[in-house]
Amino acid sequence: MMTRSQSRPTGFTLIELLVVIAIIAILIALLLPAVQQAREAARRSTCKSSLKQLGIALHNYHDTHSVFPYGSFDSGGYHRRDTWMQQTLPFIEQGNMYEQYADWNGQWVMDTPPAIKDLPIALLQCASDPAGPALGGGGGTRSGGDGFQGNYVTCVGDGAHSWSSNNSGMFYADSDTRIRDVVDGTSNTLMVSEVIIRGGSVSGPNGISWGAGGGYWGGGRGGGFGFTTLEVPNTSLPDEIYACKDVNFPRSPCSPQTNYTAPRIYARSYHTGGVQAVLADGSTKFVSENIDLVTWRAMGTRQGGEVVEIP
Repeated sequence: MMTRSQSRPTGFTLIELLVVIAIIAILIALLLPAVQQAREAARRSTCKSSLKQLGIALHNYHDTHSVFPYGSFDSGGYHRRDTWMQQTLPFIEQGNMYEQYADWNGQWVMDTPPAIKDLPIALLQCASDPAGPALGGGGGTRSGGDGFQGNYVTCVGDGAHSWSSNNSGMFYADSDTRIRDVVDGTSNTLMVSEVIIRGGSVSGPNGISWGAGGGYWGGGRGGGFGFTTLEVPNTSLPDEIYACKDVNFPRSPCSPQTNYTAPRIYARSYHTGGVQAVLADGSTKFVSENIDLVTWRAMGTRQGGEVVEIP
């Protein structure tokens, strides 16, 4: 005797659907940190590559002129208070930009036309900093522009930046450092490291800033061209500059000084656990924020006579 077969309904039950959704959510939660770590590793590698190129550029400048560029310069009738960055432009594939800058006969670097100073330079930006490319750090809009602000700055030494005397590092006011002057050894002496871009454009809610790290067009006297090893990387202590846009900026607090007496800008980054750095021999190194302070300060001097063993 033949019977009609009964069909069974197809598809997911509500409980099965919820289980599948829960499994997918768990997989995403497990994979997301791994994806984020992979992205940060790529950004960190890009940052290291940029710093390596910058180190080569500074050495090429030295090969050409038999001296490293000054940290900042405040003499003569033109381009006063510009920094090592403007002088290094031809060596980081920015020859056209440098020629336009050299042809401009303005007195103060802060007044450079915005067509020049607002131009972002990819090599001077850390991919891990979400603020880049940014404008600011120059004390307000002058000549109609804010000025490009980057992440990479040179080492002024192990103390506050002094405009009236030689600092202990390789780059400072009117510096003329040569390889032979790095008595402590080029593989033991810091040349470049990172800062966090604080606040972006000068049109921020807390008014202007002046002297912030990476503010190359804001006038070198504010100290923004360099960093000090007075405190370890990513220190919780605030930078001390002329004027702050945000005193509680994440990972980069700031203390306004309203003067140029002794700016202090510390090495900082968004990399987990430390900062990237270029040594005087052109090599790059990731430096832990847990480095011994005595060692870090010794790395900041060019001829301090310290015995340094870099971890």
